[in-house]
Amino acid sequence: MLVWTILLGLSAGLLVNAARPDPPRSGITTVGSLKLATAEDCVGLVAFSATSSTNNDAQLIFRETLVNKGVGYIAETGIFTTHCPGIYHISFAGYGSDLKLTLKRKANNSNSWKPIVSTGSRYGGANQVILDCDVGDQFAVFVDAGKSNEGTTFSGYRIAKK
Repeated sequence: MLVWTILLGLSAGLLVNAARPDPPRSGITTVGSLKLATAEDCVGLVAFSATSSTNNDAQLIFRETLVNKGVGYIAETGIFTTHCPGIYHISFAGYGSDLKLTLKRKANNSNSWKPIVSTGSRYGGANQVILDCDVGDQFAVFVDAGKSNEGTTFSGYRIAKK
């Protein structure tokens, strides 16, 4: 009888534990083949730096990724997507004959790229900005004039979380 009492008590405890719902989750929960963010991904560092660009219909794609920590930068497209909202420092530089570069943003749920800041002169140039970014904002560097040479760079990192 004592054995049955213990077994029934253990069974009741297991049923109570099994009936409890999972704790609520907070934060971003999307995942997928494009390395989208989870809540844990947004806790740590988000930074990227790439160099050695090629043109793809005026948008630069960077062949060499120097740093890619956290989530958001896709080397195959040259596009950085902010899956982790916050304040970001984004910079770019390019050198070439009569080169003009523009950093553009495609806001979440938008179909068009909007210019943020440009640089350019007889030999190219560099620029940097600090931006308040929401989830889904995309950034890329475009060639408006001239041709880029080796040494073109595109970098960004999150300096503050939202």
